Amino acid sequence: MVYNLYHEMLARPTGDELARQRFVLALKRHLMSRLRPGVAVAWEMVARPAFRAMHGRDPSSREEAEAALDEAAHYRYAKAINRISQEMMWQAVGETVYRELDRLESAATRLAASSTRRGSLTLDPAFAPDPVYQAVPIHLQPEGYCPPDPDGRSVVAGAFYESGGRLYSMGRGMAREDSKAGAVLAWLRAHHPGFRPRRMLDMGCSAGGASAAWAAALPECEVHAIDLGSSMLRYAHARAEALGVAVHFRQADAAATPYPDGHFDLVVSHNLFHEVSSAKRRAIAGESLRLLAPGGLALHQDVDLLFRGKEAWEEAERAYDLRYNNEPFWLDYATCDFAAELVEAGFAPEDVWEGRIGKTAGPGHWYLFAAAKPACAAAGEAGDRARAEAA
Repeated sequence: MVYNLYHEMLARPTGDELARQRFVLALKRHLMSRLRPGVAVAWEMVARPAFRAMHGRDPSSREEAEAALDEAAHYRYAKAINRISQEMMWQAVGETVYRELDRLESAATRLAASSTRRGSLTLDPAFAPDPVYQAVPIHLQPEGYCPPDPDGRSVVAGAFYESGGRLYSMGRGMAREDSKAGAVLAWLRAHHPGFRPRRMLDMGCSAGGASAAWAAALPECEVHAIDLGSSMLRYAHARAEALGVAVHFRQADAAATPYPDGHFDLVVSHNLFHEVSSAKRRAIAGESLRLLAPGGLALHQDVDLLFRGKEAWEEAERAYDLRYNNEPFWLDYATCDFAAELVEAGFAPEDVWEGRIGKTAGPGHWYLFAAAKPACAAAGEAGDRARAEAA
C-alpha cells in the first residue's frame, strides 16, 4: 500500500492484520481494473440485447437500464464482489481500530491537552446532528460518522474513516498531501497564482486529512474546519496536532455555520456534496457566499460522478452506491447543477467555474466547483446587473 504518512493517531496493524488489509486492497484493485470495466461489455453483449428483444426498444431510463443489467451474470457478480470487498475492508480495518482504541483515545486526550498544541477543538454538547448520520452508517462504516460519545473520549469515527479511507482509495488516501486537497491546491496555484488567503474554512472535514494538508501547504493561513460528530472531530484535532500543524476544529453544520459574514478568504469542501441532501447543498452555496470576504474564493471538490452526458446504463452502474453502499444522497449529487445553485445563491455567473481536475495521487479526476466573490462594491453591482439580466 502506498502509505507515505505515519503519525501517532493512525491505528497500527499487526503483521497478520496488514496481510488481510493488503488482500482487501488487491481485491478492490481487481474489481476496479477488471470487473467494473467489464460492465460495459455486459451491457452491449447481454443486457441491452435481452431488453431489446423483450420490449422492442432500448432502456429509456436509469431504472430500466438497472433492471436490464441485473439480468447479466457479470454485473451481478461485480456488484456482489463490490459489496463483499467493502464489508471485508471494514472488518480488516476494524480488527486494528478496536485493538488500538484505548491507545488512540489516550493519545488524543494527551495531544488535546498539550501545552504545545497549535490548533484548537470546540465541541458543543447541545449540538444535534442530522439524525440520518446517526441512523445510517455511511458507506457501511462501522459505528457511522456520529457514534455515541458518552465519556467524551471517542475517536472511533475518525480512526475508521482514515484507516478505511486508505484502503478504499487504493492505498493513496489521506497521505502527506491528501489526494483531494492536493488536487485542489494544484488547480488553485495554476489558476490563481497570487492568491494568499489569511483565513480559510474546510466544510465537512471528516477526519481532517484535507484540513491538515491545507494547513501544511499554507502555513501563514489560519485554517478552520467543521464537521458534525464529536468523535470524528476529536480524532481530526489530535491527528493535526500529531502532524504538527495548526487547525481549529469546531462542531457545526456546513449549511448554517456560526461564523460572521465575510470571515474567510477561502472556503473549501472535499467529497462533501455526495454526503448531503439537495437542500443542505443549496444552503452550503449560500453560506459560501456569506462567509467569503470580498475577493474570496469557494472551492468545492467531489467525486467525478455527475450524470450529465451519460447513457442510461452508465447512470445505473454509477447508482450502485445508493442501493448497496449506504449512500442516501448519492443521486442528489449525481443529478445536481451546483454551478447554477451558486448563481442562485448570489454569485455572478461569470465568477463561477466547474470542471474536472486531475488527481495528484494516482490516475483519474476529481470534479471541482469554483466561485469567486467580487473584490469591490462595483464588481458586486456588476454581478447584480448580470443576474438581473439573466433572470
